[in-house]
Amino acid sequence: MKAAGRQVPATAEKLNGDMRRPSYPGELRAKHANMSTKIWVKVAMAITYFLCVSVAAFILVIYYVFFWTPDPPHNITSTAVPNRTDCL
Repeated sequence: MKAAGRQVPATAEKLNGDMRRPSYPGELRAKHANMSTKIWVKVAMAITYFLCVSVAAFILVIYYVFFWTPDPPHNITSTAVPNRTDCL
Protein backbone atom coordinates (compact mmCIF):
# COMPACT_ATOMS: atom_id res chain seq x y z
CA MET A 1 0.00 0.00 0.00
CA LYS A 2 1.34 3.39 -1.02
CA ALA A 3 1.50 6.34 1.30
CA ALA A 4 -0.89 9.18 0.57
CA GLY A 5 1.88 11.71 0.00
CA ARG A 6 3.92 9.47 -2.31
CA GLN A 7 1.37 8.68 -4.99
CA VAL A 8 2.86 8.74 -8.47
CA PRO A 9 0.61 9.87 -11.32
CA ALA A 10 -0.05 7.38 -14.10
CA THR A 11 1.73 9.55 -16.66
CA ALA A 12 4.98 9.40 -14.69
CA GLU A 13 5.07 5.62 -15.11
CA LYS A 14 5.11 6.07 -18.88
CA LEU A 15 8.06 8.45 -18.61
CA ASN A 16 10.17 5.71 -17.04
CA GLY A 17 10.69 3.94 -20.34
CA ASP A 18 7.31 2.60 -21.35
CA MET A 19 6.93 5.22 -24.10
CA ARG A 20 5.62 3.90 -27.39
CA ARG A 21 4.62 5.66 -30.54
CA PRO A 22 0.87 6.16 -30.63
CA SER A 23 -0.91 3.78 -32.95
CA TYR A 24 -3.35 5.61 -35.16
CA PRO A 25 -6.49 4.17 -36.64
CA GLY A 26 -6.59 3.97 -40.42
CA GLU A 27 -8.19 7.39 -40.90
CA LEU A 28 -5.65 9.26 -38.80
CA ARG A 29 -2.73 7.43 -40.40
CA ALA A 30 -4.01 8.43 -43.85
CA LYS A 31 -4.49 12.00 -42.64
CA HIS A 32 -0.90 12.24 -41.44
CA ALA A 33 0.36 10.67 -44.67
CA ASN A 34 -1.57 13.22 -46.73
CA MET A 35 -0.05 16.14 -44.82
CA SER A 36 3.27 15.69 -46.61
CA THR A 37 1.56 15.60 -50.00
CA LYS A 38 -0.33 18.79 -49.13
CA ILE A 39 2.97 20.53 -48.43
CA TRP A 40 4.37 19.48 -51.82
CA VAL A 41 1.19 20.70 -53.53
CA LYS A 42 1.58 24.10 -51.86
CA VAL A 43 5.23 24.32 -52.89
CA ALA A 44 4.39 23.32 -56.47
CA MET A 45 1.62 25.92 -56.65
CA ALA A 46 3.96 28.65 -55.37
CA ILE A 47 6.60 27.74 -57.95
CA THR A 48 3.98 27.66 -60.71
CA TYR A 49 2.66 31.08 -59.68
CA PHE A 50 6.18 32.54 -59.63
CA LEU A 51 6.94 31.15 -63.08
CA CYS A 52 3.68 32.45 -64.57
CA VAL A 53 4.28 35.95 -63.22
CA SER A 54 7.90 35.90 -64.38
CA VAL A 55 6.97 34.74 -67.89
CA ALA A 56 4.33 37.47 -68.17
CA ALA A 57 6.87 40.09 -67.07
CA PHE A 58 9.42 38.76 -69.56
CA ILE A 59 6.89 38.98 -72.40
CA LEU A 60 6.12 42.59 -71.46
CA VAL A 61 9.82 43.44 -71.44
CA ILE A 62 10.26 41.95 -74.91
CA TYR A 63 7.24 43.88 -76.18
CA TYR A 64 8.33 47.24 -74.77
CA VAL A 65 11.96 46.86 -75.84
CA PHE A 66 11.43 45.64 -79.41
CA PHE A 67 7.89 46.45 -80.60
CA TRP A 68 6.43 49.42 -78.73
CA THR A 69 6.88 52.87 -80.22
CA PRO A 70 5.80 55.80 -78.09
CA ASP A 71 3.46 58.43 -79.47
CA PRO A 72 5.29 61.35 -81.04
CA PRO A 73 5.50 64.25 -78.61
CA HIS A 74 3.20 67.17 -79.17
CA ASN A 75 4.71 70.37 -80.44
CA ILE A 76 6.38 71.31 -77.16
CA THR A 77 9.03 73.57 -78.68
CA SER A 78 6.43 75.84 -80.22
CA THR A 79 6.89 79.52 -79.34
CA ALA A 80 3.38 80.48 -80.37
CA VAL A 81 1.27 82.17 -77.72
CA PRO A 82 -1.62 79.94 -76.69
CA ASN A 83 -5.10 81.19 -77.50
CA ARG A 84 -6.51 82.04 -74.08
CA THR A 85 -9.99 82.87 -75.37
CA ASP A 86 -10.75 79.18 -75.89
CA CYS A 87 -10.35 78.42 -72.19
CA LEU A 88 -13.13 80.78 -71.10
